[in-house]
Amino acid sequence: MGLSASSSSTRSLVLASTFYTPALERPFSEALGRAFEAYSVTCVPYNQLHTFLLDPRSVIPEGITATVVLLLRVEDLVRLELVALGDITMGAADRCIRAFRERTEEFLDVLRRTSRVSLTTMICPSGRGAYDLKFLGNALRVSEHKIAAELRRQQRNLVISWSEFERAAKPENCLNLAGDRLGHVPFSPEGLEALASFCVGQLDRMPTTVLSPQADGHGTADLERFLSSLEVEMKVTPLSEEDEQQAINLVRHTTHFINLLNRKWELGGIRALAASVPRGEAWTVCVRDRFGDYGVSGVLTIGIENRLTRVGLLFLTCPVLGRQVEYAFLGWMANLAEQRGTDYIEVPFTAGRDNQVLQSLLATLAGEPSGASTPSVSSGSARSFRLRVEGLADRVVREAPNSGSVKAILSKLQFEQVHFLA
Repeated sequence: MGLSASSSSTRSLVLASTFYTPALERPFSEALGRAFEAYSVTCVPYNQLHTFLLDPRSVIPEGITATVVLLLRVEDLVRLELVALGDITMGAADRCIRAFRERTEEFLDVLRRTSRVSLTTMICPSGRGAYDLKFLGNALRVSEHKIAAELRRQQRNLVISWSEFERAAKPENCLNLAGDRLGHVPFSPEGLEALASFCVGQLDRMPTTVLSPQADGHGTADLERFLSSLEVEMKVTPLSEEDEQQAINLVRHTTHFINLLNRKWELGGIRALAASVPRGEAWTVCVRDRFGDYGVSGVLTIGIENRLTRVGLLFLTCPVLGRQVEYAFLGWMANLAEQRGTDYIEVPFTAGRDNQVLQSLLATLAGEPSGASTPSVSSGSARSFRLRVEGLADRVVREAPNSGSVKAILSKLQFEQVHFLA
């Protein structure tokens, strides 16, 4: 993931953001190279931001001096809601406003629990991207103010305003509205280069983080307490036409936890996939926690043939990842395959730019040697994973970063039975 300026570097620039992060790596590496700084550069996937803040060991090795830069754009807290909003009706706007306030409170809760990392946070401009945010009123500014105030309260972080960057760098053509609408980084290549040069020029004033071996035994305490507090609930029901429309809106923008990529889904397509195989089933997964209701968050389609569960589509949307929902989801899938009397689950997989974590997890569950370090197949390549059903649910729980949270989700799982589609 990282791109090193020096193989012996003991300093790392860690880039985190609320938007698509990998696009940051090249311009920051080049800016560091021009400054002759021996830094490695590592990007935190945006859907793992909370996990990183609460457990920085997931990215920062012990003994490394890390400078952590967080590019925060608060409208990204409800990116998927904005994508799905379409015509702004009063009801839809109210739901989006409510979700925005819930996600702000959740992010503040994460910051309050973050104890092992110091941040340099740049507040990126909201309301200047691809979406009309007038209906949010002053909620954007209130969110920015609360987050900046919490960061400053901790007295170990640095907060940089976008206006400070603009005064110093005087960037031109900084925003990229087309890329923002596609879910990519919201800044143009010129804007990213200017941003990288500005941040590298500020390194001397930025706080650093060094994780000591002495703290190793307590490294996951912040994350474990946060996960335990979430009170996550997962509901699995047969996929309805209404649910499918919501699922299609999500799957078009899902790149991380998904097994099939680059397919154009239309209404009826997911149910048709399930109906095209023997004893086909289509399921939708809904998630909620103490911060709010995420609604439809994923889909699973399967067929049953010759004591084999064949998976069609399997995906979860990014906002629920990291809450251990992904492990509970796979644990439920294992239990379902056992209920259906099958011995193996076969999962087709198309490699993409961002779904390597799912690939690694499937490889581990399939019993492949060194699943976590299994070489990634090239983007667009296809293969299948075969998972032995016996003991699979227990293996999933063991692989989870927080097995207690997975067990708690599964113990409260609401599961509505379904008739075979074919």
